[in-house]
This record gives sequence, C-alpha cells and structure tokens, in this order.
Amino acid sequence: MSPRHVVPAVLETRGGPASRPGRTRSATPHGAGLRLTILYVGRLPPHPGGDAIVTGSYLASLVARGHRVCALVPTTSEIPVSADPLAQAHPRLRLERYPVPFWFTAREMVLLDRDYREYTQVEGRGLAAKVPGLLREVRPDLIVAGHEHLGWHVPALARTAGVPYALVVHGGTTIQALTESRATTSDLRRLIEGFENAGLVITVACHLAERLQQLGLRHVRAIPNAVDPRLFSPQPQKSAIRQQLGLRPGDVGVVHVSNLRAVKRPLDVVESAVLALRENPRLVYVIVGDGPNRAAMEQAARSHGIAHRFRFVGWVEHVRVLDFLNLADVVVMPSEHEGLSLVYLESQACGRVLVASDISAAREVVVDGVTGVLFRKGDIVHLAEQTLRVVADPALRRAIGLRARRMAAMRSLDAAVAGYEAAFTEIARSRRLA
Repeated sequence: MSPRHVVPAVLETRGGPASRPGRTRSATPHGAGLRLTILYVGRLPPHPGGDAIVTGSYLASLVARGHRVCALVPTTSEIPVSADPLAQAHPRLRLERYPVPFWFTAREMVLLDRDYREYTQVEGRGLAAKVPGLLREVRPDLIVAGHEHLGWHVPALARTAGVPYALVVHGGTTIQALTESRATTSDLRRLIEGFENAGLVITVACHLAERLQQLGLRHVRAIPNAVDPRLFSPQPQKSAIRQQLGLRPGDVGVVHVSNLRAVKRPLDVVESAVLALRENPRLVYVIVGDGPNRAAMEQAARSHGIAHRFRFVGWVEHVRVLDFLNLADVVVMPSEHEGLSLVYLESQACGRVLVASDISAAREVVVDGVTGVLFRKGDIVHLAEQTLRVVADPALRRAIGLRARRMAAMRSLDAAVAGYEAAFTEIARSRRLA
C-alpha cells in the first residue's frame, strides 16, 4: 500500500505554492488541560445531512472531554424540539435554535439559485438575532462555523465581537463550484474573504485542503472524516429486514445510500442495473435514502422493466444504516463529487466491498482492488462490469472486506476528535496570547 493511501488524522497546509501540503501535525492536543468554551453554529441531528451526523459525534465527544459547548442549530416546524435525539442523549450539550424554512441538504453552493438565496437570507436574519446575545452570555473562546455556507454569515458576526472562529468545510461540490468560478465575482470574493479571515479552515478530506490552498488560502488543516468501528461492524443480516424487503435465498444485495441528489448520480445506479441484471438476474438493488431523484429512479426502473429488482427504503435513522449495509454484497456509490462520504467509511467498517466512482474523495480511502473497487465516473458499463466482477467472486469480496475493515479502523473517531480539540485549543490559545 502506498503512503498516499494512509491518510493521517490531521494534515495542515500553509502558505502559497511553495509550501508542502504533505506536512503532518500530531492529533494530540497542544493545550492539554485547557478547557474550552465553544459556540458552535451549524447543523446537528435530526438534520439529515452527513455533516450534521459527523459534527454531532464530535461535539458530544468534546463535551465528554470536559469542554463547554453551546450549539446554535437550525430547526424547522417539521421537527419538534422534543424529537431532538442529540439533546436527549447529551443533556450537557446546550442547544439553541433558529428557524429556517426547510432542511437545506444540498452540498452545492449554487449562488444564483433563488431558493438558496432565500434560504441564506432567512438564515442570516436568524443568526443575527441570536448570535450577539449568545456571545455576551456564553463568552466563548472561539466560534466554530460547522459548514462552508456559513461563511456568508459567521465571519462578520465574529469580527464584530472580536472572537476568533474556525470554519469547517464538508462539501466537495462546494469547492468545485468555487474553483470553477461558477459564482459571481462579488459572491466569490465575499465567501473567500470569510475563509481567509478564519483562524483556521478545517476540511474533512485532504483533497479539499489541497484545492483550497490552490485558491490561495492559508491556515488550512485537514481532519478527515472518521467512523466508529465499534458501531459500524460486520454483523449477521437481520431476517426481519430481509422479509420486509422481500429478499429471497440466493438474492444478491447491491446497496446505495445517499440523499439522491444529482451530485450522487443515482440514476447511474439504475442504468448500470439494466446491464448487470442481464448477466445476473439475482441482483436486488436496495436504495436507502430519499431526495429529488427518487421519483426519476423509480420511473426509470419501471420503464426498463426492472422495478421488481429494486427496493426503495426511504430515509432511515443513521444508526439503522448499519443494518442495510450489512445486507450488502456490494455498496455502489457513483458520485460526481464528494467531500469524504460517511457511506464510504461505514461500508468499509462493515467489511463490505465499496464500488465507487474514481474521484478524489474515493481515492483517499480506496486502494483499487485492495480496500475497495473503483470505476470510471459516469461510465455505466464499467460500473456494471465492476459490480458483476465483485459479485461473482466471493473470495475477492472476503479479502477486500477484511482489508477495508482494517483500513476503516485506522480512521479512529477518537483520533479525529483529538484533532479537532487540538485545532480549537490552538485558536483559543493564540487569542489569549494576543
């Protein structure tokens, strides 16, 4: 295995083109014993986005380590406060809320999109009404903006209060939009300025850090997403779920988990299934998740006469994703872009074979043929071929599954939390020494 694929828990890049992006930093907190007060602004469960799930686990761990965290999170009228699972599980994590019109789950920064602009305007007003009072009350050491789209709002609020802030970048599609300059000039400049003024920009994948550095940003650190291998692990298939899905003995599970947005290329799953089922009619495609392309997937499956080989599960609680991954002989992820998908890591932690499009995010966790399988992005024929190759070779599946499980265990959740703790401690300490 080449060193390229053994990703450190923390990677920091500084400076311009002459800097060395491969320099690593220890994930051990520099300020051992320093207890922080953090104001987190961003999304947490029950928001269905992957960034909310990731951040919920990190913040809960920071609270368990003795840090004080106040989280200001969006909420909609669809989700009653009493249904907030994080508040119930972690009562020491203080939660404050501001209203938004709907759950914003897109990773894209489609800056000219009307719905997106309206959402950001509503969100900006909600944050402006809540953040100043919380800053006076909580007196945080730093503010953490939990998603890149908050670069519109948090920098100005933090600057006015004189409080340093960190910005966490999750979305591969967001960075793609920025680097391709699909935003207007003024929009792009404003967002990049918010990034530049952060005490630290944290990315959830190394390839995101490298691309931000190419934009000229300094003080960028990668703390790659992690998985808890104690939660996500190889387990026997649940007979109740097999019965619920109508799976028969001999059926072969091909699982896809996503929000079914265009960036996930979910229709490629259906189109590749048309080809794969001609060779192996035992395949059953289990689609976990919901989103704007679900109806199109269902219609495509019907029009191709393969609807009886598809099962659309819809949204499930994150903890239940484990059960569906363990149904899989293959997990297919044909994404156009990713930051660092949790499904990649969770599939590997469950010892399943991940068949993923050959993109930067997948290459951070997949050594082709060793810890997973890659196919040419957008190539439906190649996706079908790779799916069939893996399905036809149980020995290959076992070997890849074992190595994938070991790779996932290297991406320790504890190490990632320590990386965040170290980063936040450095920001707070620099403020105190200023």
